[in-house]
Amino acid sequence: MLPPATTAAAVIAPGLLVAVWLVFRGSTSTGTDSELISIHSLRKRLPQDLTEWRTHTRYITSWNHLRRFLAGYGYKLWAFDPLVNPSKPGVLAPPGREYGNPSGFLYAPSQVTIIRPTVTQDEKSPSDLVTGLVHGPDLGLGGLAIPRRISWPARHDHGDVVIRVLSVDGDGLRALKILRQVATAPEALNRSNHTLPLFREIVLEDIILGVFPRVTASLAEVFVPNNMSFVAETDILQIFTQCLEALDFLHQNLIAHLNVTFENLLIDFPPFSRPQTYPLAGRPRVYITNFDRAVSFSPSTPITERFCLGEYFFLHHPQEGQEQEQEPAKDTFLARKRALENAQEDKEQSKKKVLKLKPPEIVDLRHRFSPFPVDCWQFASGVLALEPDSTEDSGDIGFKTIEPIHEIFRTMASDDPTCRPLASDALISLHNILYPS
Repeated sequence: MLPPATTAAAVIAPGLLVAVWLVFRGSTSTGTDSELISIHSLRKRLPQDLTEWRTHTRYITSWNHLRRFLAGYGYKLWAFDPLVNPSKPGVLAPPGREYGNPSGFLYAPSQVTIIRPTVTQDEKSPSDLVTGLVHGPDLGLGGLAIPRRISWPARHDHGDVVIRVLSVDGDGLRALKILRQVATAPEALNRSNHTLPLFREIVLEDIILGVFPRVTASLAEVFVPNNMSFVAETDILQIFTQCLEALDFLHQNLIAHLNVTFENLLIDFPPFSRPQTYPLAGRPRVYITNFDRAVSFSPSTPITERFCLGEYFFLHHPQEGQEQEQEPAKDTFLARKRALENAQEDKEQSKKKVLKLKPPEIVDLRHRFSPFPVDCWQFASGVLALEPDSTEDSGDIGFKTIEPIHEIFRTMASDDPTCRPLASDALISLHNILYPS
């Protein structure tokens, strides 16, 4: 028979273990419930659908709500810092040092020797040479970036990225499906595929965020109509070849982008062969992004049924950055920021020719059209807009090319969609001109 003390210990020990287990279970459950409540509370502070994300006026506040949530995944959102660049208060600054870790998608500016356009190579003298940075922050190089409604730059240990709202409450799943097809492995590893890679998806209840690499610049920042003197024609044509290759890959996979503008064509480093004493040995890489309007077809879909309706171009969302955020009047810094940025944006836009995304064959909401010739028309229209204004004595500040190449893009921009060549045919024609056998 056991002593009384031993018997008591034998009875108390199991009870103590059960009590400890219940306390541990309760604390774990409380932590999980608290986390779920926190996520639900965060979701209620954010826009309720994708349209609201694109159009609401307090998008900066929405992204600020996401800071702690995204930090949990290792992404630190950039923020406004008036001390970084007082002359550009409307741009974002990264956390920490100016440049993030190398990612292979973004490169810093280098020292280049610029030859003034009015001086020929034979006439140049030391006074005609200027050494410095070309474009610099204007191309998004280094630590500066302009905020957008549905996308925001962030810093990660593996390099700078852009986080974009892809889907809310099911809206946007069509574009997300396309991205999962061509922006992830294995298709993302295809050399002919120029789709900007989708690194990962982050889910917050019904919101799906996409993480993309941050790329140096868009072609809209590199190619400015009537101001092309800093880019050699050979570099321009190489870039155009990659753009056609990007369209050809998408079309081969029965995907039409339907928003082929220079703003949605990115480049890892701008080509400055002409102003540099020694041209760059490597070639830049072009990426295509923003598949919000894109459509795709199943291989089983008959060719006669691969059509869209005109509502794609009549019922569209505003372009990012067209409207500025309306913050409280008491915030004088943000008010000053908006005023300066609006003035700068208006000045830049006045230099560019207005491009229409809607091709001439689409006349109403119910008009049936093939989307693939639309991609060709949009891209070719952008190329032709780079030509110097014939009413001005533009000298060497516009894009000029030989007639056979000009004819390719002129045909692609034909008002008659049946006369436009396929992206693959245009690519072959341009390649044969650039590399004659």
